[in-house]
Amino acid sequence: MRILILTCATGGGHLRAAAALEKYIRETTTHEVIQMDFLKSIGKLLDKTICDSYLFMAKKPPSLFGRLYKTTNKDNPLADFVPRTTELLALQLYPRLAEVAPDVIISVHPFATEMISGLKERRRITCPLICLMTDYGVHKAWIAPNVDAYVVACDDMVNDLRRLGIPKEHIYPYGIPVHDVFFDKEDQAKLLTEMDLEPEVPTVLFMAGSMGVSNIVDLYRGLCSSPLDLQIIIITGNNKKLYKLFESEIPNSSKKTKLIQFTTEVERFMHASDLIITKPGGLTVSEALACNLPLAVFDAIPGQEEDNANFLQTHDMGVRVTKENFSAVVSSLIEHKERLRRMRESCRTFDKSRANENIVALAVRLAKEFASYNPNISFSTDKGVFNFRTAAIIVQNGKLLVTKDDSVEHYYLPGGRVTMREKAEDALTRELKEELGVTVAPERAVWIAQSFFTPTGKKQRYHELCTYFTVDASGTDLITRGDRFDSPNEPSVHFAWFPFEELPYIDLRPAFLKTEVQNLPEHTQFITIGD
Repeated sequence: MRILILTCATGGGHLRAAAALEKYIRETTTHEVIQMDFLKSIGKLLDKTICDSYLFMAKKPPSLFGRLYKTTNKDNPLADFVPRTTELLALQLYPRLAEVAPDVIISVHPFATEMISGLKERRRITCPLICLMTDYGVHKAWIAPNVDAYVVACDDMVNDLRRLGIPKEHIYPYGIPVHDVFFDKEDQAKLLTEMDLEPEVPTVLFMAGSMGVSNIVDLYRGLCSSPLDLQIIIITGNNKKLYKLFESEIPNSSKKTKLIQFTTEVERFMHASDLIITKPGGLTVSEALACNLPLAVFDAIPGQEEDNANFLQTHDMGVRVTKENFSAVVSSLIEHKERLRRMRESCRTFDKSRANENIVALAVRLAKEFASYNPNISFSTDKGVFNFRTAAIIVQNGKLLVTKDDSVEHYYLPGGRVTMREKAEDALTRELKEELGVTVAPERAVWIAQSFFTPTGKKQRYHELCTYFTVDASGTDLITRGDRFDSPNEPSVHFAWFPFEELPYIDLRPAFLKTEVQNLPEHTQFITIGD
């Protein structure tokens, strides 16, 4: 299956969520995944214009951004302007989408969601669309008429979406994707020792790169004036000016301080800390919560960061601080360890460690549902059900590979349904890739079988046409996976190798395979099974 993740660089949160999900798919599944910056795909000038405008409004006049955020969250002409604009841009993006030909699209940006929704309306795009929200509040910009599933950060957002008319069955509070390393708990004392810090001293982490230079220095000085015994870690990221300023500031400090510029191991410093001081961006919040690290959030941008900060306060996982009360609030948290412990426990209770796994499972399910719904290939009538299927004869070391899923008790040959305008052999290659994670090509057609049967527990009669192809899997690892193994992409699908001599004693369907698979005909045969 081919998964397309659409994102863009208006804020690092979208990119980090997309990167975390992409990494999980690449490392734990055999699905093909493509991450695409949809603005860059349309044009570099457009990308620069929109991204620069976003950064300007977010940093220079944040009050303007807040007013714009609230205005576009209501029914008015300005709110309608965005869908009309993205509609025009979608037509420019479509040729690139057509090249990729995804089986499912996951959007982590509202503009992309609106674009794909418009293309689905025109039937340019026919695959499922998953909207993945990267903040802890709902904004109408994310809502579009042709979204098949909304993945949200928390349970609180479910009712907010329902009030906007989204059916509950389309809402999945799986959480925001973060890299697995944030969930991998590390020994705090060991980490602090490795960082040349004191294992027994409370540790405060400043994620300072996106905070104002003067603000963060003033906050640091205020914390250093506290009589409490504490130590500080400061990460400035790509803010070179801030790094240089702290280089000259720290030697005069009364608190032991570790200064970090850019790092790809933010999780180590989060795991080593007792409290984090940061702006409440959606991904930073999610990464801290994954580390069970309480937050003190500062300088929230009006809009989504306000929503994120309110969420943390409501659930006792963080506090909001200002320049005026910062030292008092943080010192109080460090001094009253029980309060900090309760906040950490609240973070622990908010467990979204399976977000990536659940999102991928949702994508697979929706893609299969869309692929299977094809009235020209598989359809029901008052006379029964018709299927067009293709199956693989895979033999190694005198053993036949068979499969079953959790919904049936009998075995059958690996394969699946053929879709409209798809060759049977191409369908077989696709199905084996999805279920087994191997890329193989059918060799020759052995049987074309028309079958008439009634499945166990069902009343409807089935009329099935199936093509059986030999497949050479000797260049794969299938035989080394053991006599029994599960699909790497679909845990409910199971595989087994059976020696030829055992086939007569298992429930393998159609039953003729038990004997005939050992003596394959030289030429393609057309056979009828049942009546």
